[in-house]
Amino acid sequence: MGIVLSRRWLNMGKLKVILIIVLIAGVSSGATILYLFWDRITFNPGDRYLSNHLNYMDVIYENRSDVYAFDVGYSDSNSCPWGFKHQGIHYYLKNNSRVNAAAPGRIIASNWREFDGERRYKVGINIRYNLTVVLNYSFESWSHNEKDLEMQLQMIKVKKGDWVEQGQEIARFLLADEGAHIHFEVIEEGERSCPKKYFSEEGYKEIMEMIHSFHPDWKLCYPGDD
Repeated sequence: MGIVLSRRWLNMGKLKVILIIVLIAGVSSGATILYLFWDRITFNPGDRYLSNHLNYMDVIYENRSDVYAFDVGYSDSNSCPWGFKHQGIHYYLKNNSRVNAAAPGRIIASNWREFDGERRYKVGINIRYNLTVVLNYSFESWSHNEKDLEMQLQMIKVKKGDWVEQGQEIARFLLADEGAHIHFEVIEEGERSCPKKYFSEEGYKEIMEMIHSFHPDWKLCYPGDD
């Protein structure tokens, strides 16, 4: 009888442990979800700017002469000049070029990670414009060198929680290796689409003139944006 009771209590003990683990996991997941959406829950630009405008965005470079190439825009399929699906824009900037905020907003992330486990470092900056729209900058220096990573991090001029104005300098770009660029995208409600609709008239005119200075017949987005 004693042995039976002991086994029963042992099984109950195991069940309690399992329940505790499940509860902790649930709380942890809830905390993670809350953390991920906390910036959205608390977002309020106040009187800094009107966040309900759609056509607000400008280019991220200061001068067109800072751009040394344009090879990749937005595409929904492989039917495009660059030959692969790509949900963003590549800005190919010269070394130490100024990088501007394309729109006003709050910095909700400023961090780095390895690119697909290849030890090619990427430094990211995310700017929340309103409750649904986030601008994502990915500084892709194409470098495996930790010193290049450290240098690019030192060239970032904003931190999480900062409010920025449109046109404000948020970083300098490190051209560490051939092909280095900034991958730029606009994310609305978790979805990426052709960024044309977010550009102001002046911003769209500028980026198209920049693109056509390298490729006179290219479009910003494929399928076509106009």
